[in-house]
Amino acid sequence: MKMKQKKALLKQLETIEDFRTHEGKIVYPLSEIIFITLFGILKGYTTFKDLHLWMEFNENNPTLKKILKQKVINVPSRSTFHRILINIPNNALENVFRDFFKKHIKNKNIAVDGKWLNGSDISGQYTEEGHKAILNVLDKDAKITFAHVLLGKDKKSEIPAFAELLEDKLFSSDGQIFTFDALLTQSDILNKINEQKNRYIAKVKGNQKLLKEKVIFTASNFALPTDSYEDTNAHLIEGNKAVKRKVEIFQNRDCDLVMSHSEFKNIQTIIKVTKTTLNNKTGEVKTRVEYLIANFKTTAKEFKDKILQHWRVETYHYHLDELTCEDDHIAYIDPYSISILRSFAVNLYQLFLNANIDKKPFRTAKVTMAETKRYCMHDDIFAADIFEVS
Repeated sequence: MKMKQKKALLKQLETIEDFRTHEGKIVYPLSEIIFITLFGILKGYTTFKDLHLWMEFNENNPTLKKILKQKVINVPSRSTFHRILINIPNNALENVFRDFFKKHIKNKNIAVDGKWLNGSDISGQYTEEGHKAILNVLDKDAKITFAHVLLGKDKKSEIPAFAELLEDKLFSSDGQIFTFDALLTQSDILNKINEQKNRYIAKVKGNQKLLKEKVIFTASNFALPTDSYEDTNAHLIEGNKAVKRKVEIFQNRDCDLVMSHSEFKNIQTIIKVTKTTLNNKTGEVKTRVEYLIANFKTTAKEFKDKILQHWRVETYHYHLDELTCEDDHIAYIDPYSISILRSFAVNLYQLFLNANIDKKPFRTAKVTMAETKRYCMHDDIFAADIFEVS
């Protein structure tokens, strides 16, 4: 069993300050509890109760003993286990998360989107607090999340959170392309991305009514789009619906700017996406038009590909719910540490898929993230080795 990455991770986890002050009396080292919890999530145990019960049945697990270099795994009581997890310093755990995955990302095509942690307020018991949320930052090339920002109860807290994120050294390199939903189409955010010499593709909706009106007006003044691209074949999606997308872009051939605006600087491209949906059962056809803006120029096809890639962050959220049952996990008090560990597990599934997409690691099944999780459930050595995927 390879140990390099697991040793490195344990060493990183040891840097997290333990909130428990009686150093000489700590029976359950924080780094070990975090690692064992992550290992349990990889194997499919998602709630505090299930994770703790699995730990109780694995005090003599040979794989864990070898990784942790222990003769026996010390398992705390359920209440102590819960208390440890909800008191992990979130920022310190986030730093470990970012450091572990930074070598796997290209950090060029970035999707940003918030996700409610629905299990943080079931049936409104904690209405004063409300649901917690987390902002996930996805590398669209590697298809993994490489950073989070913890959000308050108001969904609009995404705006200051993303503005704060842009100050991070992760986003200091030139040429990064950010995509995000209309909520984050704010002048301060877009102008900051400009200042950093990075690029954005931003949706324009009703939250920026005057901007949207000017975008539509400017595009309508073009006799023809500068470039366009349309799917040659509709592809089936959920149910019996077939979807086609036509992307038209509007650019000024004589200068960089396609449109001036007093608040939003350097708008170089207006993008019009026409989505046509055909219900193959009823024959009903629906058409929806969306507008986006960008501070750079490229082809209509390139814009279409980058816009569709943004939905990888939604796919990532789907995997969090399907593979780690994030929405079903009740965690009223400080759910962020367990949420970061769930992202850790989903990233490891995705990295294994990336490394084996053209191979046959499983004898009887196609390599998928769900199948990877299934193998982790039944094979401790496999689950341990998944940390070593390069």
